[in-house]
Amino acid sequence: MKDVVALFDGDVIAYRAGFAAEKRYYFDVRHPPDSSPNSPRGVTYTSKKEALLNIPEEHIGHDRNLEPIENALQNVKSLINQSLEAIKEKYPEAIIHYFTFVSGNKNKQNFRKEIDAKYKAHRKTEHRPTYLQDILQYLVDNHNGFATEGCEADDFFGHAQTEAITNDKLPIIVSVDKDLKQLAGVHLNLVTKNFEEVTPDQARLFFWRQMLQGDAADNIVAISGIGEKKAKRYIPDGTDDTKAKEVVQDFYQKEFKESWKKVYNNNAKLLWIWRKIPDECPYTF
Repeated sequence: MKDVVALFDGDVIAYRAGFAAEKRYYFDVRHPPDSSPNSPRGVTYTSKKEALLNIPEEHIGHDRNLEPIENALQNVKSLINQSLEAIKEKYPEAIIHYFTFVSGNKNKQNFRKEIDAKYKAHRKTEHRPTYLQDILQYLVDNHNGFATEGCEADDFFGHAQTEAITNDKLPIIVSVDKDLKQLAGVHLNLVTKNFEEVTPDQARLFFWRQMLQGDAADNIVAISGIGEKKAKRYIPDGTDDTKAKEVVQDFYQKEFKESWKKVYNNNAKLLWIWRKIPDECPYTF
């Protein structure tokens, strides 16, 4: 049995462990929680969606109750250990090694933002766990962590997976990030502990379908009106690269007119996960 190399998504671990250690609540800023403990003054809600049913959005405030940081770090250990146990159960004869990959310095430019300044720009305002940076550092210091600079954790996954295969080891990607389905091989869902084998064809077609639908989570705009279902309809299972490229380029020409080649190339570079560091997307002009 080959040695197993488990590749953990440290960013996902940090967010899940961090949020689990804080209880966020929402309230009416005109009647904050400490003004009165009883309804209707001082009422709190566990989600913004729930608060919106009762409070105009412009009057919604929020705060959080923090648990000790030790609780957050224990959440990290549990997520990693439970995944390692699942791997050990599936591959009982294997020697298991593991690494975690986390995003590096947020203030340091990565190459995708040089391609498109709007890439992930909307995330600057998103809510992050209070202990996020502490957890990321803890992963680097205590769980074989690597902080990426100049590229992204996804690219490190591709590189590490290639290295493991080259050295006759079995890489297993441990995450919940759909983008990593672009990498063929064994995947383990960090939350459900379900295993999935992504075939080379599935991985290849995942990229082409992303080229059609874009990625709202990363602020990558592609063909308007095309989501996951339509992308699969236009690029069905079994489509080869030549046909897939032809379909995608036809849509880009219609959507972006004279600038279609630039948009196409930029999106390909934004969406492509490196297999080696550095790497180039093989599907650009």
